[in-house]
Amino acid sequence: MRPPIPSPSPPQAGGRGWVARFTTLAFFLFTVPVAFAQPPAPKGPGYRLEIAPDAKEETVVSWARERCEEWDLPDAPLRAFRNGKGEVVAFASHYRSRPLIGGNLGAIRKSCAVSFEAKSSADPSQFSDKSWIAATWTGDGRNVEALVHAEYHADKHPGACRFKDAMSCWYNVVTAAHSSDGGLSFKTDEPRPLVAAPGFPQEVGQGRHRGFFNPSNIVQKDGAWYALIMTTGGEGQKNGVCLFRSTNIKDPTSWRAFDGQDFTIRAVDPYRDDLSQARPCQTLKPLPTTVGSLTRHEPSGKWLALLHLGPDPSQNIAGGRVAYSWSDDLIRWSPLQTLMVQPTMWSKNCSDRLRYGYGALADPASRSRNFETTGDEAYLFMTRMKVADCKLGPDRDLVRLKVQFVKEGP
Repeated sequence: MRPPIPSPSPPQAGGRGWVARFTTLAFFLFTVPVAFAQPPAPKGPGYRLEIAPDAKEETVVSWARERCEEWDLPDAPLRAFRNGKGEVVAFASHYRSRPLIGGNLGAIRKSCAVSFEAKSSADPSQFSDKSWIAATWTGDGRNVEALVHAEYHADKHPGACRFKDAMSCWYNVVTAAHSSDGGLSFKTDEPRPLVAAPGFPQEVGQGRHRGFFNPSNIVQKDGAWYALIMTTGGEGQKNGVCLFRSTNIKDPTSWRAFDGQDFTIRAVDPYRDDLSQARPCQTLKPLPTTVGSLTRHEPSGKWLALLHLGPDPSQNIAGGRVAYSWSDDLIRWSPLQTLMVQPTMWSKNCSDRLRYGYGALADPASRSRNFETTGDEAYLFMTRMKVADCKLGPDRDLVRLKVQFVKEGP
């Protein structure tokens, strides 16, 4: 599995910053083979997802007009909820997590107030080097639970890595945070509670990016909460996507991963716990990598996972695509189908003017406070990235494109 071409870094005080060889948490959306399947795969629901005939790409948040600093950009899939005032609060931010607030999903605007930022800690056991608000869920619009994508960049801390390049020194966990003011600010316990973590500390397995990354949005089903989290595997863990469940969304220690039979696997703290207790989670085929969004299509009652993927020579796709898969139970998934082909951040075509990533589906008319459901129309939210000299810089907009579910057959 090869990561994408690195791109320039954001400057920090006194010079160029930590993202010198990469810029986003999305390096885990890399291209991987998608030809495998887990039998018995569920049948499709008799619907297909397609771009609406009247669809026009709309800019929702403009980097040129609304950025709060140079590297303030949409660097994660859109996560949104309605607060207690009925406003939409959303996140699609860089490692300084800033909210987007508006009357509806098409009218969200950037706030320059920072809701959450890690401490740039050199101590990997703090899980507080660089962090993103990666998923949110709220029952009342005021108390908001979040899953946090937490990166540790050992190459930026003297003596912490045997290598010099960022990817070889990248270590990742998923932690949790809480807001009691509708997402305007998030706090986390210390030590930071782990939702998903590798069963080894950051110095183990250096030479590749390791750990658990990029949670999907959180959805509620049958009185429990679920999220899909990607792992690059290692030390007995297969790479792929694992399903996590919480029976008490307010307790971050309640999250458990699916072991192939049940949700029994808790996160073992690689710095505080007995590592012999660490067990691998069951990866879900045919989901190859990070799931941008997880929604339930109400007319069919089925779940839909949406993914941004890179080039796939086996399907003669050179630049990348947006794909999707159906499920009845969040465990068994149908073979991937292609929604659209487009240059993604892993395209190697230097004639690209634009590339796309971080796809997430959301229906402005969803009856869910957390936009967990869709009707037969929704929007694909993406990050549109301008390409210069075959490289991606900070000039990135949040855009959306109308999609529709079309019933097949009688």
